[in-house]
Amino acid sequence: MGFSENCTMYKISNYNHFQAWQNGSLIAFNAKSGAVALMTRENFELYNNLALRMKSDDLNVLNDEEKTLLDQLKYGKFVIADDSDEIDGLEFVHNLHRYDQTSYGLTIAPTMNCNMGCEYCFEDNKKGKMSPEVIDAIVKAVDDRADSMKSLDVNWYGGEPLLALDTIEELTNRFREIADGKKFKYSASMISNGYLLTEKVAKKLRDLGIYLVQVTLDGPQRIHDRRRPLKNGKGSYGKILNNIKDASDYVGIGIRVNVDKDFTEDIIVEMLEELKAEGLREKVGVYFGQLEPASEICANIAENCYNANEFSQAEVKYYRLLLNHGFLVHKAPTPISVYCMAQSVGALLIDPDGDMYRCYNHAGNKEKSVGNITDEINYQHPIFRDFFRFDPFREESCRSCEVLPLCMGGCPARRVDRKLQGEELCDTWKHNLSSMLDIIAVARQQEKQKAAAAAKETK
Repeated sequence: MGFSENCTMYKISNYNHFQAWQNGSLIAFNAKSGAVALMTRENFELYNNLALRMKSDDLNVLNDEEKTLLDQLKYGKFVIADDSDEIDGLEFVHNLHRYDQTSYGLTIAPTMNCNMGCEYCFEDNKKGKMSPEVIDAIVKAVDDRADSMKSLDVNWYGGEPLLALDTIEELTNRFREIADGKKFKYSASMISNGYLLTEKVAKKLRDLGIYLVQVTLDGPQRIHDRRRPLKNGKGSYGKILNNIKDASDYVGIGIRVNVDKDFTEDIIVEMLEELKAEGLREKVGVYFGQLEPASEICANIAENCYNANEFSQAEVKYYRLLLNHGFLVHKAPTPISVYCMAQSVGALLIDPDGDMYRCYNHAGNKEKSVGNITDEINYQHPIFRDFFRFDPFREESCRSCEVLPLCMGGCPARRVDRKLQGEELCDTWKHNLSSMLDIIAVARQQEKQKAAAAAKETK
C-alpha cells in the first residue's frame, strides 16, 4: 500500500518480471499489460525503494524523479491502484469474452479437399466443397446475430481454402453486405498452403478484405518437398516461394515452420538463407509451430514430436537464429482473455457440410462435431461441455501462475483429447519467458537502430 500526493493508494503488480540485460540495465515486463521496457539499474533501485514505501504507506512526498518513474510504472501497469484485485479483474475479462455475443469468430472451411499430401496432416484427403444450402445457412446464422454484433472475424481454413475461392468470394460479399447494413466491423484472414496463392489471387484476396495469410514452409526446399509434397508426389516449395514473393506485395504473409525433433539449427539456417536469397527477409514474418499428435490420423508422428518444454527450448534457439540473420521477430508475450475458440461461445469452426467444431484438430471428423449450422447450437453437447468446462481460475496452479495472463490455462484439446497434465498443458511462455524477452529486447534495439539509420539517410 502507499499514498501519492493526491492520496491514491498503490501497490506492486503480481505480474512484474525483471531480468538483467546489457550494460547493467534490466528488462522490465508485466504479463497482465504486456508492457516491455528497458530499465536502468538506478531506476530499478528507485523502483524497489518505491515498492518498500508503498508497503508502509509512505508515498506522501515524492521528488520529481520518483514522480516520473511512478507515472511510467502506472502506465505500464507495473504499479496499480491498491484497491485493484488483479485475479478478479482477469477472471472478469476472461468470463466477459467467454460469453460475449457481440463478437462472432468463424473459422470456415469451404472445402476439406487439398492439393497436397503432407505426412502429418489430420484432414485425411476429404473431397467436395460447400453447397449453396450450407452457404445460405451460414449467412443466416450471421444475419440472425447481426443486430447485437460489433464485429465478425472470419478465418478461411481447409483443406486448402483457395480450391474454393468462388465460395469464399460469395460468402465474403454477403457478409460485407450484412456488415454494411448493420454497422459492424468485418475482418478476415486465411490459412493456406500457398501453392495457389499467385499474384492474381493475392489481389483478389486483398479486394475481399483478407489482409493476412499464413503459409507453411516445413524447412528448406529439400525437406519441405519431402514433408509437404503435392498429391502427385512432386515438390511444392519452389512454386510456394515464388507465390509468397508476389503475394507479399498485396497481403501480409506469415510463414509458419512446423518443427519436430528432426529439425536442427543448420536446417533452419538453410531455410533462412533461401528466404534471404529471394528477398523475403524484410517482407514476411516467420514463426515456429509445434507439431503435435493431435488426432488418431497423425498419431504415427508422436515419437518425433517435442513435448511442451522441449519445444519451448527449441523455439528459443530458432528465434535467435531469426534475430542473427536479420529477420524481424514478431513473437511477443501478449496478454489474452481466452486461449482459443474452445473457450468462447461466440466462436465456431464450420466445415463444408455445415458441421460445427470446437477445435481445429477436429475439423472434418464427424464424430467430433457439435451439431450443424442449420440447427440451434447445443451448448449442452458433451464435446462443447468438455472443452468449455475448464476454468483456469478454478485451478490453483493456473490461478497462482505468473504467466496466467499469457496462457489462460493453455490448449483445451491437450486436456480433453490428449489427457495431458501439469506443465505439459502450459504455453511455451511458462518455460522460456526470460530467454524470449532477451531476444525481443535485442530485436527492438535493432529495429530502433535501423530506423535511426534510415532517418539519417533521408536528411
